[in-house]
Amino acid sequence: MRSPLDGLTVLDMTIWQNGPFATVMLSDMGANVIKIEDPVNGDPGRNLGSLTATLKRENFYFQTMNRNKQSMTLNLKSQQGREIFYKLVKNADVVTQNFRVGVVEKLGVDYETVKKLNPKIIYASSSGLGPKGPDAREGVMDILGQARSAYMWLGSVGEKDVSYRLMGGVGDQIGAITLAYGVLLGVIARERYGIGQHIQSSQLGSVVMLQAMALNSYLINGDIQTSRPRTEAPNPLWNIYRCSDDKWLALGCTQSDRFWADFVRVLGIEHVNSDPRFKDHATRGENCQPIIEIIDKVFLTKSRDEWVKALRERTIYCAPVQDFEDLAKDPQVLENGYITEVPHPTRGTLTEAGVAVALSETPGAARRSAPEFGEHTEEILLANGYEWEQIAQLRDQGVI
Repeated sequence: MRSPLDGLTVLDMTIWQNGPFATVMLSDMGANVIKIEDPVNGDPGRNLGSLTATLKRENFYFQTMNRNKQSMTLNLKSQQGREIFYKLVKNADVVTQNFRVGVVEKLGVDYETVKKLNPKIIYASSSGLGPKGPDAREGVMDILGQARSAYMWLGSVGEKDVSYRLMGGVGDQIGAITLAYGVLLGVIARERYGIGQHIQSSQLGSVVMLQAMALNSYLINGDIQTSRPRTEAPNPLWNIYRCSDDKWLALGCTQSDRFWADFVRVLGIEHVNSDPRFKDHATRGENCQPIIEIIDKVFLTKSRDEWVKALRERTIYCAPVQDFEDLAKDPQVLENGYITEVPHPTRGTLTEAGVAVALSETPGAARRSAPEFGEHTEEILLANGYEWEQIAQLRDQGVI
């Protein structure tokens, strides 16, 4: 079946995470992504799992950030390397890069240079802190982006210590999503208006956007949305509870009065309705600790699955608090393809996160594993008019 980005060629100079995962999103939707890597060092993400070879484990990081792509080694510091890049640019649709501000200008592969060769090119740049401002040239990794954006602080408000608790590169991931979004806007604009342009995003701007609701609460009203201990939740039906099997259950009933009668009936605690402290949403918020203590004791009498079933029968919004083992077996996750299998040359298949957006007529898919270092260099050069003798010379000269 066709995919929405079939025929779109992306020259991907990005490294690490917030750039490469953006181009994974594009590749999942059919784009032909040519990953351009330095012939000596390659993407540093290849070495992040340096112990994987010793432990005979897959480099999950590089696989996550580079599935579906072709890998081409190219020394952009050399004139010959740049000339090859320029030739590729003429037939490309998109160029992506996430080097520190100023690097691509030094290399001669910046937007102003590239657009002279291909005026309709969509050139997408992702930086740490944005292209303007006094700190634009500072390098940023995920922990720094979470720190600078107040995301780390927000998750630690009211606690003694500030914690970096949201692992997995959340700042990088939302930065990647924003960059992919920008590329697609560029593609649409070119289709509609026939123009290329420079798309710029940053990790800082992306994490600020991620916090729009909480940040706007502060900017508009001066309020800070803080978390509280579970036993002090202002709405007992927007809370988490431990069950008899030591697993946890989450309730998500914002309008608690709408659900309260059925909730107490399911739990068998109708007697609390005679207590004026618990008569409505407001009073339960004022007296949250005693009612949560009552609810806690009841939830400890049955397993999580038993409670989920009973609550859902009454259409009370709830969900199991799952770990990764649960998630990997969740039929809802599996049937929607949110976890999928990807062909791998030595492992047979790899199980990994799938594609989150479903298109009925032009679906995307995780088609193949991340490429070996420089795996497609010769193939790409041959497709662009180079002969085997020329390719051998380029390799001897350290250009590829």
